Amino acid sequence: MNENKDRQREVASSDLNPPPQSTPSFSRRKLLASIGGAGLAFLAGDIFTNSSTAQAASPSTLIYNVKDFGARGNRRYDEDDAPYIQSAIDTAALSGGIVYIPPGMYFLKIPLRVSTNVTIMGAGSSSILRSSTHKFGLLNLSAVQHVHIQGLSFQGIGSFGNASVPRIECGIALDQATDITITDCTFSMVDNGVKSVDSNRVVVENCTFDNIIGTLDYDTQGYGIWCSNGKNHHFVQNQFNMLFQPCITLTNGSSRSVIARNRMQKCYQSGVDLLSGPKEEPCQFNTVSDNIIESFKNSSGNKGYTYGIRLKGHCVSNMITANTLYDIDDIGIQLVGQADIQQKRPHRNIISNNQLQTIGNNGIVLINAYDNQIRQNSIRSCKADGILLVAEGKDSGSYSDNNQLIGNSLNSCTKAPIRISDANCRETILFGNVGSGNGEKIFNKGTNTTTSAL
Repeated sequence: MNENKDRQREVASSDLNPPPQSTPSFSRRKLLASIGGAGLAFLAGDIFTNSSTAQAASPSTLIYNVKDFGARGNRRYDEDDAPYIQSAIDTAALSGGIVYIPPGMYFLKIPLRVSTNVTIMGAGSSSILRSSTHKFGLLNLSAVQHVHIQGLSFQGIGSFGNASVPRIECGIALDQATDITITDCTFSMVDNGVKSVDSNRVVVENCTFDNIIGTLDYDTQGYGIWCSNGKNHHFVQNQFNMLFQPCITLTNGSSRSVIARNRMQKCYQSGVDLLSGPKEEPCQFNTVSDNIIESFKNSSGNKGYTYGIRLKGHCVSNMITANTLYDIDDIGIQLVGQADIQQKRPHRNIISNNQLQTIGNNGIVLINAYDNQIRQNSIRSCKADGILLVAEGKDSGSYSDNNQLIGNSLNSCTKAPIRISDANCRETILFGNVGSGNGEKIFNKGTNTTTSAL
């Protein structure tokens, strides 16, 4: 590529006319100079080590600068950069390529549609996509595969309100998408971060979710990552701060996913929610490990609103391990099932090696849950019970049976270190639990409890 051609690209027209028939591509040398170390790692393939299908960009990969297609990114609310960015995406999709979004704020009046085998790369938090008129998903990935999104910031219209469609506004919306990698992105002043439905093998890594729009009154906004019927996802090393709804939610059959090494702080509801309703497929075989969840405050005025980690409904064979929960206003970890549903309640889950400290109510709570293992957790300074087993209601599912509480350390709990609250907590095994400085001894009103002294 000779110098004259490079110079012509650098002075390409940036007026608001549709892109020319030729397909301008960005100088690879200029791109590498502008995106720095993170971009170099990306192009070398180092950033996507968690994705078995991700590959480095080859030397022949074409790179398309959205400004060559007419996008301005000049923070003008009255302008719409969406058609020009869409044109760059469509051009890259013809043979697979990288769409580069330089620093700037790009206002969008319509959502962007991302195609298969496309990479969209920004320059970091200074490359901002922002909606200007309506609530929608800024980047929409529907029935696509092998897409990489890196180094972008997403912002919404920045308004509150209970939309008729739940989670309609988000930074990235996935629907039946496969092999998607989202790294080094920032989500702020938008209703929700990432929304995923019926998708497979989605990686969200090293992203920041900060000041997501929301209130305690509306459950249509305020989520970090919300996933329905997802498989084999990896949500790792992300930062969540001041969210009104759960930081990460897996629901409706989400399975075999990993939530690990995230940091969640100063939020108002749950760090991690695994949820499955009566008519939904189970959430199963997920791993929640090595997360730090801290300083969660209940400002709702209702008890039992704020959790570190919650498994609700038909949650089966999930591993909750090696998490650190500190300064949670209500409950550290809760497993809860509906009393009127006998089978579709939390069972065969393992809660192990977690560290819980300074919990405003109970440390670990099982309500209408059965066949779970609570083992080798360290629980300290709870203002109520360390571990609580409860059977609520008078229906077929109103029991907590065959749970194992083994090898836990329980210290300085205001009430009992372990409380088995009623006769419908049956066949519980207590063994090898230790502790001191608790307000009461083990409280056991269960049926056929196998126990050893604390």
